[in-house]
Amino acid sequence: MKYAKVVLLSFSVILCTNFYGQKQKKNNYYKEIEKIKKQLLEIENEDKESLQWFYHLLGYHYNKLKQQDSAYKYYSKSKDLLVELDDTLRTVKRMFCLAKIESNKEFFFKSDSTALQALRLLGNNKDQQKITVSLYNTLGINANMQGNYQEAINCYNKALEIAKDSVNIILYKSNIAYNLINLKKYEEANTIYKFIEKSSYNDSITDYTKARNLDNYAYSRLLNNEEVDESAFFEGKKIKRKINDIHGLVANNLYLSEYYQKKGNIKKAQEQANLMHDFTVKHNMTDSRILAIDKILSLEPISRARELSIERSKILDSIQKRKNLFATTIYNYKDEINKRIIAENNLSKAKLQKQQLTFVVFVSVFGFIAYFFYKKNKTKKEKIIEVYKTETRLAKKIHDELANDIFLVMNRVQQNNHNDETILNYLEKIYFTTRNISHENSPVLTGKKFEMFFQQLLSEFSTNKCRIISKGINEIELNKLPKETQIVLYRVFQELLINMKKYSQACLVVINFWEDKDTIHATFKDNGVGAASIKIKNGLQNMETRIKSINGSITFDSEVNRGFQVMFQIKK
Repeated sequence: MKYAKVVLLSFSVILCTNFYGQKQKKNNYYKEIEKIKKQLLEIENEDKESLQWFYHLLGYHYNKLKQQDSAYKYYSKSKDLLVELDDTLRTVKRMFCLAKIESNKEFFFKSDSTALQALRLLGNNKDQQKITVSLYNTLGINANMQGNYQEAINCYNKALEIAKDSVNIILYKSNIAYNLINLKKYEEANTIYKFIEKSSYNDSITDYTKARNLDNYAYSRLLNNEEVDESAFFEGKKIKRKINDIHGLVANNLYLSEYYQKKGNIKKAQEQANLMHDFTVKHNMTDSRILAIDKILSLEPISRARELSIERSKILDSIQKRKNLFATTIYNYKDEINKRIIAENNLSKAKLQKQQLTFVVFVSVFGFIAYFFYKKNKTKKEKIIEVYKTETRLAKKIHDELANDIFLVMNRVQQNNHNDETILNYLEKIYFTTRNISHENSPVLTGKKFEMFFQQLLSEFSTNKCRIISKGINEIELNKLPKETQIVLYRVFQELLINMKKYSQACLVVINFWEDKDTIHATFKDNGVGAASIKIKNGLQNMETRIKSINGSITFDSEVNRGFQVMFQIKK
């Protein structure tokens, strides 16, 4: 008993020391940030080298404080100045920092784009640069987080081809093994873990990697139906507690829960799942919290089903809000850059504009008056028609989709022909249908921010079950298109993606843009179930009407088990 008290006291002292140590580190970062900001005020705008370096330091310190929105802003400023200085290698390094933050914020599409652009900048020299390995690692993480495990393995193998550091080699091999587990290739994963275990460099790797390898190896053997003792999981847990690996401890709870469930000890499995949930709530780990809820529901689907389902929906909404806030950071920074460029151009052209101003104003006023009265009458009529169409379409969707689903749930409840899990599935379907209808009627962000807004639409529909790949978006300059064209493009692709999610059962969608003279061409192709024939009505008819309203043309094509394809073209 006396020994236990000594151990508990020692553990408390360690926790207090860590807490105050972390607090002191934070204070030091804030002091450095204030110091750097004061130094920035003394630097001339022409001194781009000094400016980019101080911006980089601000990004670094904000990143350490886990204030990633601010870190992203300053890393971007540093990167843009390095582009002006024509410093390719350091530009790529800043892009790596940006790609990591985008990945952490779950903007995987944007992160992939940034990392691939950085690799293209390195060109033929990429195999000679250490940063290349880190970029491939980021691509591997993105693929893994989206459930593209084979693609993740391919990325880690590319990193292995270049990596020279033995410790990093073990790290990438363990990442490959983890993705093999997700692909249910347990024998291959176990072979890698055995190699790592016997490697002379195993003692050199970090405790973080070592603990995860121990846990994942035990989990892989468990899933492979090998005899595994629970002590195999506690070995990794001991290290994770020592280094305070929060995410690792959560994974350990999940593994132990599955271990006990497989052994038939449901009570202990529930204990571990509940510990995992409490831990994720305490440390505000939204993604892991969803996993914990799903695990609890699989073990006790009746007692806490309603409570946990509501909690799950709230978490998903909070994740979306967090993504939207980060998207605002990106949009605002791009807007700031555009304003600076416009201001500089305006300054250089001021004299010429002054000479032309009188003539332009004179002609414009008379032209505007005539155009205003014409446009006013035309717009008024178009708005009335559009509002009528929108209200009619939404009323039909609410009747056909929501009302029928709600009636079905009510009918099952009345007949007592259901279980809680079935009802939850129906309610979740109704919830997402409601959000889709609401989202369809939400305003479209047009103008200079449209491209990022459009890419965010594609990102929202790219999931573990269905990946969205787009090509050529940057080349067609979406931000310069007329407002009407931007709205039509957004609504058409929104309709296509919603239909794909509802009906196609596709796991891959490829969207391709290209420009030919003054015409933009686009294709949408999925690998879903397809159809023997296409009837142009409802959603497809809406798309056709929208495209024709801006003098474009659209065609649809589909075959059974050959997917669905749309091709259209519009004038710029």
